[in-house]
Amino acid sequence: MAKKKSKKSQKISKKTLSLVALLVIIGVSMASLYYVNYLGNHAFDTKGIPTTIAYKTENDQSIKVVSYVEGDPLIVLRRMFTEDNVKSVYLLFSAMPGTAPENTYLVRGVASISEGIGRTKGAIIYARELNPWHKYMMGIKMIGSKTKPLVYMKTPNLGGVENKIIVLNEGVVIIENSNFEDVVLLSDFLRTVIIGVF
Repeated sequence: MAKKKSKKSQKISKKTLSLVALLVIIGVSMASLYYVNYLGNHAFDTKGIPTTIAYKTENDQSIKVVSYVEGDPLIVLRRMFTEDNVKSVYLLFSAMPGTAPENTYLVRGVASISEGIGRTKGAIIYARELNPWHKYMMGIKMIGSKTKPLVYMKTPNLGGVENKIIVLNEGVVIIENSNFEDVVLLSDFLRTVIIGVF
């Protein structure tokens, strides 16, 4: 004769199953958080040997462009924002708290780049405060790609130490500034490159 399982052993197995399911959910959640954190910490990592070129503007000011993409940096920059497959462009920045005067330079810089993109491509432009979610989206190529390029305004409050434009890859441009006043200078340069004037 076959032995019947008692109801008590079935209850224990349900409790055990629930506990195992809970532990699996916690483990997957922890692994996901670690992965998101990893992607966020490595969103702006460089790969390869850069090409550095200094350009002179009409006002005889020097603009340093560092490119990790093969080819002429100006052509790479222009194509990044004007190709037919570009669906939207992200402009990421971090404003100073309150009504700091530095924010006016940031607004003018974002407006300048937006004008250049709007005049040539008309792509949807998302100007946003940088947050960890954007870095995660870069890591999985939801943004910072050929179809959704982004411009990251790396101002002094985000660790900017030198005035330069960095072409990180074919979907990410970093405008790094050592002071807020030069945000407009580099943004205007990028705008002229995008519209094909420079």
